Amino acid sequence: MKKSIMIGCFVGMVAGVAGIITAYLIGMFTELWFDQLTWVSIGIAAIVTNMAGAFIYTKWFQATKNPRVYYIILVTGITLLMTVNDIVNPPAMDFGIVAHPVHIVVALLSIWLIPTWLESKKTAST
Repeated sequence: MKKSIMIGCFVGMVAGVAGIITAYLIGMFTELWFDQLTWVSIGIAAIVTNMAGAFIYTKWFQATKNPRVYYIILVTGITLLMTVNDIVNPPAMDFGIVAHPVHIVVALLSIWLIPTWLESKKTAST
């Protein structure tokens, strides 16, 4: 369990950095900057969600035959809910132009890295 939380934290850091870079690049090209999208908010959100995702994936890995499929469905659903929330209730005008790609980048990295690294740790430890 401890290893899965550590892997989730590390994936969260990687995804957070990628999300911060995405937000910065989009802001540079569009000149859209939002107080809600800071390096702290993106980083903390990515770390916390990926730690939770690693925990959930570990439980599914022990209990089901296809944990990767369930994890992809879970991450996609949560990403869609966050995106819909930003569309329905945007904190600022044009917020989605920056926020939606950040959601997608963090989600894709989570879908790729959490299963890959956790499965390699599980097979290495057995």
